[in-house]
Amino acid sequence: MRALVLNYGVGNLFSITSGLRRAGFSAEISNEPRDADLIVLPGVGAFSAVGEFMLKWKDTLEDLRNSGVKFLGVCLGMQIMFEEGNEGGKTRGLGWFPGVVDQIRGAPKLPHIGWDILRQRSSCMLTEGLEGRYAYFVHSYMAYTRFPPAMTSNYGVEFPALICSNDAVGTQFHPEKSGETGKVFFQNLVRWLRS
Repeated sequence: MRALVLNYGVGNLFSITSGLRRAGFSAEISNEPRDADLIVLPGVGAFSAVGEFMLKWKDTLEDLRNSGVKFLGVCLGMQIMFEEGNEGGKTRGLGWFPGVVDQIRGAPKLPHIGWDILRQRSSCMLTEGLEGRYAYFVHSYMAYTRFPPAMTSNYGVEFPALICSNDAVGTQFHPEKSGETGKVFFQNLVRWLRS
């Protein structure tokens, strides 16, 4: 299976690419979206930093999505799938999920860095074997949404940790840095793509 990791000027490209390759993907990094089995929106950086990139490629991304390409967003990559973000100034997202990304309210301190437990909240193929496992997080912002998350975690407040639809999945945690939890997630991702 072919995975394309989009390079929109933020970090984490090589670790997510390595994680995908370990899971059996043929993965490459690209500066522009094009046909693949999976397009990955990576995430280390600020919401506003990817706004211009997303605006430039929004129609192409929509066309690819409509043609059957599936998407994975990790951390910031998940957040950009929502309608709007307030990190670095108000910025439009892709609007694939309803909601606004804003700073975590009620957090003990920011950023949230470390391992926290995953809790299942709704049914999704990508959650299999993840209930009660610990995943690795690095973030100061979260999605405030009415869309039911597949999994949540808690850091002073409950927040979406995994969201999924028929063609897009997002993780607030970093599967490529989450050890055995990440391996289980990537196995689920392969099954999801083949379904």
